Amino acid sequence: MRAAADPAIQSLLLVGLWLALACAMPRLPRRWQVGAAWLLVLAGVPALGWLTLNWGPGLGVAGFGLGLLMLLARPTARRARPPESQAQR
Repeated sequence: MRAAADPAIQSLLLVGLWLALACAMPRLPRRWQVGAAWLLVLAGVPALGWLTLNWGPGLGVAGFGLGLLMLLARPTARRARPPESQAQR
């Protein structure tokens, strides 16, 4: 129970929560995605600063890269199967 009170562990938990929310953002309706992205940016900057303060610049840069990837990468859409040809019967 004492480990959860450690600020270093709290910063990792906060960044993990941020990543989970960033992964869920593409599932929102299109009209809410821009606002959700801005909220994630506004919440991510202090979380990234806290992560860098507690874990050093290496993990801070890795967190920045992962966060940037989460915000900019769009999930790929499934391609529709072409209809089967009538000539193949």
